[in-house]
Amino acid sequence: MEERVVAASGAAMRQTFTYAIKPPADADDDDKENLEARYAEVTNEFEARRDGLRSLGLGDAEIKRIARRVPEVLSYSAARVKAAADALQTNLALDDVTLRKKVILRLPQALGLRYDVDVAPTFDLLRNDYDFADEDIRALVLGAPQILGLDAATVAAQFSALEASLGSRAAAKAEALRKPAALELEVRGSKRGSVAA
Repeated sequence: MEERVVAASGAAMRQTFTYAIKPPADADDDDKENLEARYAEVTNEFEARRDGLRSLGLGDAEIKRIARRVPEVLSYSAARVKAAADALQTNLALDDVTLRKKVILRLPQALGLRYDVDVAPTFDLLRNDYDFADEDIRALVLGAPQILGLDAATVAAQFSALEASLGSRAAAKAEALRKPAALELEVRGSKRGSVAA
């Protein structure tokens, strides 16, 4: 888990991790001073990122649970978390509690998505190709939040498969709204490059 967080984090955290795992026999005074300085930087950076998650109403226990499941969330800057949450709230008409319980706690990776690049193309596909209204998209996301982390081509393929099995596009849309799991979307979908802070 530590390696996943370190790989997705800034240089200070990677350097601290390198110093921290150096065998004591190989460490010198400079290494110890660097470790202490970097540790302070990393601690401040980590606290700022955790404050970003707290600003969404997440408690420490929820943050810990999320970090255990998806450690990359700790690599998202507070600004990125806020931008992602604001975009989802605005575009899906979600209140704070619904956003937290139905999206963030179920798909924490959503906080690393860039709406215009990662989410909007999928929503545009649903609107233009499948005649989904905004309320339909909201219902689909609340039923299967992993759709946020999938690209439009993947979602289109899943809809096509459902359409082929049910015989019509209208039937596929109705079934997806009735039971979002019918789309058989990947649970841990994530966008290419989306986890960058």
